[in-house]
Amino acid sequence: MKTVNRRYRLWLISVMVIIGLLIIARASAGSYPMLASWPVLEALHAPVQWWQDSSLWFSERQKLQADYQAFRKKAQQQASLIQEANSLREENRQLRKILDISGITGYRWHAAKVRGRSPEAMSQRILLQVYGVSKDDVIVSSEGLVGVVESTAENHATVRTIFDASLAVPVTIPGTSLAALARGQGESLSIDFVPEEFALKSGQVLYTSGAGGLFPPGISVARINEVKAVPGELFVKVSADPTAHWQRDNWLAVASHLHTDASQ
Repeated sequence: MKTVNRRYRLWLISVMVIIGLLIIARASAGSYPMLASWPVLEALHAPVQWWQDSSLWFSERQKLQADYQAFRKKAQQQASLIQEANSLREENRQLRKILDISGITGYRWHAAKVRGRSPEAMSQRILLQVYGVSKDDVIVSSEGLVGVVESTAENHATVRTIFDASLAVPVTIPGTSLAALARGQGESLSIDFVPEEFALKSGQVLYTSGAGGLFPPGISVARINEVKAVPGELFVKVSADPTAHWQRDNWLAVASHLHTDASQ
């Protein structure tokens, strides 16, 4: 208690001294006593000035931090909106291209949303959200053949892509008599039964021939990247890449066979 009283007395004396010096300085403006007392006034005023400056600095710092956080939040929201708009624009582009390929007759076409992809080698299956499709319906992107429906469940379908080794697609080059098969090799395609007399070149595109009745004719399947002659063999070794890049597509098309009534 004595310590508190002592501190209070010292504070009161200091205040009285400051007030007295201020009165003297005002009464002696421009005189020697004012100049002599100015260092004392400056020293006594320094803690108050330091406190004011510190409070102002902290206040400005908090304001700047709040402004920065608000700006950062707004920038994140704008980036999210831009990303969403770009995604919708790309999906609209894909849907427009899918509509362009739906002119192939004899099939009913559906738009299907991609919900998942399997990266497994020799398989690479796709999960689609789609209604009213059946097993062996053909899956196409705006760039070419993707695969066939392997199984369905409620509003989803599992797709076996042309990378799958169990899927063979009859292919040809329009305007020729070529009848070959494109078969999956996990991450590429092999083109089987190409006679040596067919002078295939890198960059040529093979299309579905329609043989077998499963795949609609005229859909691009593969682009040749290498042709090798095998000594003593009737057929050349041909490797190719799919023309479709469904790994980046959010929408695909499903072609369902239209079965005509035999009684008509």
